[in-house]
Amino acid sequence: MNQQEFSDSSIVAMQKLHRWRMAFFGLVILLAGIVIGATLTLLLTHRIDRPRIPPPPEFAAEQMVGRLGRQLNLSDKQMEQLEPILRKHMQKLHDIRMEARPHITEQLRLMNEEISSVLNEDQRQLWQRHLQRLQADLRQRPRRRRAGSEPRPSGGPPRPGRERFRPPPPGIPNEPPPLEPEQF
Repeated sequence: MNQQEFSDSSIVAMQKLHRWRMAFFGLVILLAGIVIGATLTLLLTHRIDRPRIPPPPEFAAEQMVGRLGRQLNLSDKQMEQLEPILRKHMQKLHDIRMEARPHITEQLRLMNEEISSVLNEDQRQLWQRHLQRLQADLRQRPRRRRAGSEPRPSGGPPRPGRERFRPPPPGIPNEPPPLEPEQF
């Protein structure tokens, strides 16, 4: 009987140990989920609140060369020829953007002052909130989508010329589709 009591007490002890072990691992899984969720939330909200800063012209040119190389089936020689062209024009576009930024900021400030001068205090507060939302929307990175992947707001097909270029399969001539009269 002594052996029986020892066997029963060891089973009870093992069951208690198993319950504690299960509770411990459950707590570890819960804490891991909390940490992962909090980290993802911080990363995503940080990305949304961050103002959109265009990439440097060199980086944008490299991205565009790679994208065009894939989409147009460019040879290495063609890609080498395109890179300096794209770098030059991306730099010019960057310069234009930097030159225009202060003018745009000044015009927005003047517009705000003029609109605010016409409004009463309650309307002015509503206008300021509206303006802050508008500025936040403008700072967010625009979301890109693939042409034809979503219907347009009108529900129709994508506008002509917006279809994504895909090289034809081997054996099919690489000619552009004929233009229809309504595309002119």
